[in-house]
Amino acid sequence: MENTSTIVWELSLQCATPTVNHDLEAKQFVNQSSARYFRFYNEIAAETYSANNADDFEALFSKLNNVKRIAEELVSISRQAAGFDLERIRDPETKHALLELRSAGDLFVLGDDYFSSVQMNLAALQTLSVDKDIEPYLGGANMPNEDDSPLAYYPDIQKIVQISRDSEELKYYWKAWREKNQLWASLNFYTIVQSYQRAAKILDVPVHRLWYRSDSQEMLQQMERAMGELRPAYQQLHAFVRLQLHKKYGMDVVDLGRPIPDHLFQQVLEQAWAVDSILEEFYPRSQLPDFDDFVSHMTARAMVNESESFYTSLGFEPLTSEFHKNQLKEPNEERPNDDCRPSVFDLTPHPYLMYCEKVSFRKLMQYHAHMARVYYAEQKSRLPSYYFKAYNLEFAVGEAVVLSASAPSHLVGRQLSKLELGDRALMSRLFRMGIHTILSIPLYYVHTKVMHDLLDETVDMDSVNRHYWRLMEQYAGVEPPSDRAEGAIDFPYKFYVNIDQNFQTQKFISEILGYQFYRELCRKSFNSRPLHNCDFYGSLAVGNNLKSMMSLGSRKPWKDVVGKVLANNTGLSSLALLEYYQPVLSWVNNYNKEANAKVGWDATKKSKA
Repeated sequence: MENTSTIVWELSLQCATPTVNHDLEAKQFVNQSSARYFRFYNEIAAETYSANNADDFEALFSKLNNVKRIAEELVSISRQAAGFDLERIRDPETKHALLELRSAGDLFVLGDDYFSSVQMNLAALQTLSVDKDIEPYLGGANMPNEDDSPLAYYPDIQKIVQISRDSEELKYYWKAWREKNQLWASLNFYTIVQSYQRAAKILDVPVHRLWYRSDSQEMLQQMERAMGELRPAYQQLHAFVRLQLHKKYGMDVVDLGRPIPDHLFQQVLEQAWAVDSILEEFYPRSQLPDFDDFVSHMTARAMVNESESFYTSLGFEPLTSEFHKNQLKEPNEERPNDDCRPSVFDLTPHPYLMYCEKVSFRKLMQYHAHMARVYYAEQKSRLPSYYFKAYNLEFAVGEAVVLSASAPSHLVGRQLSKLELGDRALMSRLFRMGIHTILSIPLYYVHTKVMHDLLDETVDMDSVNRHYWRLMEQYAGVEPPSDRAEGAIDFPYKFYVNIDQNFQTQKFISEILGYQFYRELCRKSFNSRPLHNCDFYGSLAVGNNLKSMMSLGSRKPWKDVVGKVLANNTGLSSLALLEYYQPVLSWVNNYNKEANAKVGWDATKKSKA
């Protein structure tokens, strides 16, 4: 009689063989897909960057057809990846790779609808802020030379918001832009929401995974926890701001017990660094230098080089001559005062950086932030290409670098500033940063939550505006300037900017996690200054730490990747940000006690139909 153990072994071997074969087949597919994926990235980059305004119709049509062909190949990879039963895959890395590849097709899975409809919807939303279709307030009476030409929100109306002290003028532009664009915005925006829902069903992936490119439920829980940590400090700062607005505009405009009207809340954000802001009584702007003077001797290209030098000081390799020649572009060389938006187009391994001829301190800091994406792309280029999506951590790295590069100690060390700031000037700088940063974070969260709830159909377009204002009141203590009519869509223009790239979620994560990275990198550089004046420039230990995280891309789960920098990582936390702004928050708490300012807010009386 055959040995019982032998029979059991043979039976188990027979059962295991299909699983082993499935694992092997899946691994072979993953390896082949990486090479295909990498090739397609290269081709899309070549098609994108060879395009120019001089192309004739036939050349542009040829490029479009090539992109469509590449899109079909990416959809093919997604569908093949979906054909593998993840329950039968034993190797965790293969399973993780298959999950990533299932989303490779992205919105391309919609076929011609993507090229004929979705791209136009996305483009239409981007033009909402730049179309000159808003009549100026009082027929242009407040404009230079009483010019009555129509205005765009960006940059025309935004510049007005940055200087106007007139509540009625600010309210007019708040309402006029929304009334002009609400129908066009809602049609195009909802089409994009539906496109993601359709694409997710075709790809057989959760819609939030397609949207966030990660585990959305875990991420939202972490964002909620960070909001809970921030809330007490936020409410104190909110109470201070509301009291100052009340003193300026009176009880009829700003009720001391209720949410802040949105047009004035935006004024505070836009005018945080302006002369005669709500801080002027306490910390006059004149105490601070003109930061643009620090870079007045530089060219735009020199500012880009200065930002690169920050990373090379950490031990990163200098960017290649190929990058400087072909991947660094300046579109407006003939217009030196053109205030364009610097940007990065990241098609790893070929990131492109667009810079502007205008020289300003703000632009210098933007280049420091964008350079994080360039170096992140270089580090993850050695990975299988389906791991190129790196949980948007490049934005948090950029935020940490900007905090270091803008520190007064860094500006003196790099000889951009001649003098160290005194204590009151340091406090003035920190207060202005705190107002802009702390007051913005709940807005990023609300915008993320609105999109999340629309995608999972918790709300629909008929009820989304009421939902939006409920969230704005709950998390930000902000209300509309006036009653809102049924059918209104009141999202600000920033909500629509790069909406297909989750820009608002990126901003939330980069702010919160950026401060976490910054605090930890300051510790690793043995910083002895207060956290808000730490500079880790020149620390090879910091560079090695960043490289160990950046080189992982999305190869491991989010927490494991972030853990390369944050050794005791428990997820998103506001505690580092609160430590950074502690001097300001202590001052605000004491002021509110002495002024007997109400902290928190009652329900709004405004209609949110």
